[in-house]
Amino acid sequence: MRAARYQSRTNTHSLALACNRQQSRGTWGRTETARIDSSARERFPHPVVSALPEPRCFAATTVDPLSRLAAEAAQAPDATQRLGLLNQLHNALREALASGRDDLLRHATTNVISPVAGLALLEALDQVIDTPAGPAGDRAARVFALPVVLVAAGLAGAEISGILPAAQTIARLLDRPDAIDSARTFGLSAVLCAETSLETDSPSQRYALLRSVESGGRDVHLDMRPAPIRLESADESVHLRFLVGSVVGLARAPSFPEAVGDIGTWGLPLSRALLAQLGQAGLSLLPLPRPPAGLMKALHEGRRAREEVALQAFVSRVLRRMRSEMGEPEAEVAALDSGAIGVRLMAGFDHGAEAHRWRLDALDDLADVTASILDLLADCRVRSVRVLERIVSDAEFLGD
Repeated sequence: MRAARYQSRTNTHSLALACNRQQSRGTWGRTETARIDSSARERFPHPVVSALPEPRCFAATTVDPLSRLAAEAAQAPDATQRLGLLNQLHNALREALASGRDDLLRHATTNVISPVAGLALLEALDQVIDTPAGPAGDRAARVFALPVVLVAAGLAGAEISGILPAAQTIARLLDRPDAIDSARTFGLSAVLCAETSLETDSPSQRYALLRSVESGGRDVHLDMRPAPIRLESADESVHLRFLVGSVVGLARAPSFPEAVGDIGTWGLPLSRALLAQLGQAGLSLLPLPRPPAGLMKALHEGRRAREEVALQAFVSRVLRRMRSEMGEPEAEVAALDSGAIGVRLMAGFDHGAEAHRWRLDALDDLADVTASILDLLADCRVRSVRVLERIVSDAEFLGD
């Protein structure tokens, strides 16, 4: 009954219409500004996407050998060349991990020349860390992270625990017999950790730990710091946490993220289980789990999910208020000089405007983020959307 009561409160959340929206891409011509109306979704097979200028700074080239290999692999003209470059990148990453050179890895990941090159580097690093050093057929120890976006409201001063009181319930939802080989060992931390736990994790120490586990020298110990969420006000707020787990099984078996990639089979039960363990009387809480991935990629995917859900909450909340009090609003989208994307809703010049900042991660694809924003506005039937094709200051656009 308790879980059911908390679940009913989440139905009041303004972003329910937008959960797990599918993203797609499209193009439109370059003009100083571009407008679309509510029929654009019917007139175009894909969302209309304007050429927002890139607000982030990327170097044109890099002398870092790891970053350079990742960029060359991402830009390779054919699959054969790409595979050869990825093999070189994997060997170089393995050498850096085995020698404990986290400094080289940090330098490489902060000196990528493009989002696609950075994503290629992180995916390669996750793959190398999760690949056993022995021959095929040996057992593999792998670690994963599962991002959870939490939308909370209604109880100022409340604290959402960073520790799950019944983590085994969550583990049973994920540890399905058809997901992993039958001889595997599955572990899940009882901690909901913050981004900093993944950011400060030592890749070389994790690599050494997993190789030691594979040789039978020790067990996997997931040392994550719990990160409780304190609600400063009763207003709706969006937060990001991670569940970290491990799987020790056959090296030839699919990785855990590959095996449970279909979130439709476990996403809703997991959300309900998290709600039952984290909910409180008077608290409106909506946990939104995302598919698991390697620790490096999960960090990026979690940040992207948080920004998308935060925008959904903002748009839905403001549209409801403006339409009930002022009439039909218009929207503006712009690249900001802080490296973010701004979305502003206005219902006439006399009624002011409300704005939101989408914080771009270094690995976010700008066209994909733009498509997601315009897609949401079209879904919400915003008739007029103006896309600025110049970078504007945060103070000018957001009123900071």
